[in-house]
Formats: sequence, C-alpha cells, structure tokens
Amino acid sequence: MIGSRRPAWPRALAVVALALLLVAPDAAGAETLRCQGGIVAVGDASLDLLGKCGYPTRRERFTAPPGALGMPGAPRARATQERWTYDFGPSAFVHVVTLEVGLVTAIERGGHGREAGQPRPEPAEVTRARCDLSDGFKVGDSVSDVLARCGVPATRDQTVRQVGVDPQAGSSLPVQVTTVRVDVLTYDFGPRAYARRLEFEDGRLARVVTGGYGYSR
Repeated sequence: MIGSRRPAWPRALAVVALALLLVAPDAAGAETLRCQGGIVAVGDASLDLLGKCGYPTRRERFTAPPGALGMPGAPRARATQERWTYDFGPSAFVHVVTLEVGLVTAIERGGHGREAGQPRPEPAEVTRARCDLSDGFKVGDSVSDVLARCGVPATRDQTVRQVGVDPQAGSSLPVQVTTVRVDVLTYDFGPRAYARRLEFEDGRLARVVTGGYGYSR
C-alpha cells in the first residue's frame, strides 16, 4: 500500500550528510597538523614539529611589527617569528605553521600542494643532549656553560622580551621597562625522558620548562 511506504527523505538526507562529511575540512584541521610521527597542535614546540613532521618544504624567518610585545611608552621591540611550510604534494593540503620563540602559535591550511610526487617527510633525526638530566640546570647558568656541558641543542631560538624594572625603594618614579635578549635552547634526552626548554635572559638561565617526551634515538 502507498500509505505504508516510508518517506525517502531521511535516507536522502543521510546521503547528503555523509557527502558533506567526506568533502568538508576537518574541524581541527586549522589548528593541527597530522604527520607520520603524530599530530602537532598550537602550543607544541618546534622540537615536536621536527620529531613528528620532519623538516619543512620551506622555512622563512621574519619579525613581528614593532611594539607587538610592548607596553605603553615601552621601547619598540620586535619578536622573531618563523613560518614553516609543509607541502605534501597535489593530493594533500599545504600547511603553514607559524612559530614564535620555538613554539607553535598558528597552523593554517591552504590549497593543494604543488610539489608533484613529493612524499610526506619522515620525522627528522633529532640531536641528543650530551649531558645527563641528573646533572641538572641551575638558574644563573650561562649559555656558554650549558653549551659546553650539553653540546648543541635540538633547537635554538632567539628573540627579545620586555620586562619591568622596579624603581628603588621609596622612589616616586614609575616602573621602568627595558628590553632583554632571550635565547631559548631545547635539549632532547631521548624518547623515555622529558625534553627541557631553557630560557636565558641576557645570557643567563632564567627558567627551565619541562616538555614532552623526546625524539632522539
């Protein structure tokens, strides 16, 4: 009987929905990059990019507009940034990763790649630290001391940072702002230990940040 037939539109909508899922971009695609070694997201380090995605097709260095780090009336400082482009060929999307001081700040997906036949890059061979974690790092260590003890880091970045300097006690002067050079050395201790991100201000170790597991073998 005609009255007992089920309407065809639910099935049609299901087909349309499935088609949209197949052609629509991944919801997280603008904020993640999937590689042979794993997924890289905003907030990850350049070490993760190398360990999971290998070296980029193109690597550019530039500076942010003056005052991007600034406070009102502060010196005009510039932050060093990098743009890493991964072109996986015409059958995949190009991804552009922006980094600032060795940390991923943005991941953008473009059109299809242009490098015909280029395979997805394999994870890079990451440099392993010569020192041992038991040696530790002490605030106040110099860049030269750490390099002599631990060797070449897996990644190295440099920028400037603006910091406030309190006036002398009892002074009515406002807080002064000065610009310091920042060097960031990241050491990899292997896949069973956490990496260390060392931040130096004007050549002296100011803080140690513990990262994820390393990639060196």
